Amino acid sequence: MIGEMTNRWLNVTANMGVLVGLTLVLFEMRHNQELVRVTLTNDYYTSYIAADTVFAGENLPEVWEKALLDPENLSIKEMRIMEAQTFSPINRWINLYRLSEAGIVDEAFWKRQVNLDAGYYLGTAYGKAYWEVSKNSWTSEFLPETLKSHIDSVISDRGPEDTLNYYNKIKAAIEPRSPT
Repeated sequence: MIGEMTNRWLNVTANMGVLVGLTLVLFEMRHNQELVRVTLTNDYYTSYIAADTVFAGENLPEVWEKALLDPENLSIKEMRIMEAQTFSPINRWINLYRLSEAGIVDEAFWKRQVNLDAGYYLGTAYGKAYWEVSKNSWTSEFLPETLKSHIDSVISDRGPEDTLNYYNKIKAAIEPRSPT
C-alpha cells in the first residue's frame, strides 16, 4: 500500500515535472520567435541605413556644412543627401527601441543614445524642419509614440545654431601654431 502510494506520488511528480518542462520549452520558443522577429525587423531597418549611407555619397560633408550655414538655399538634391544623413539615426533609435520592447536591451540604453545623438542630427535648422515635417507622416507602428515624444523633448531646447556654435567654439579653442 505504501509502495503503491509512493509510486502514485512519483508519477504525479514526474508528470508535473514534464508539464513544467514543456511550459518552459514553449516559453523559450516564444521568446526565440520574438527575438527572430526583432532581428529581422532590425535587419530591414539596417538595409535602409546602408542604402542611405551610399546615397549620401562623398559630397555629404559639403552639403552638411551648407545645411549648417545656409539651410534655406539647399537644393532638392542636397536636401535628399541630408535626409539620408538624418533618417539613419532615426532608424537606429527605432532599432534600439524595438530591442528594448523585446527585453533585449534596457530602456535607459535607447534613451541615452537618443539623448546623445538627437541634438546633433535633429537640432540644426534643417534637422528640426525635417523632423517636424517627417514625424507626422510616419505611423506609430513605424515610429512609436514613446520614442517620438522622447526625441521631441531632447530637441525642444536646441536652437538651430547650437551645432554651428559648437564648431565655432572648437575652432576658437584651437591654439595657433607658432611659426617655425
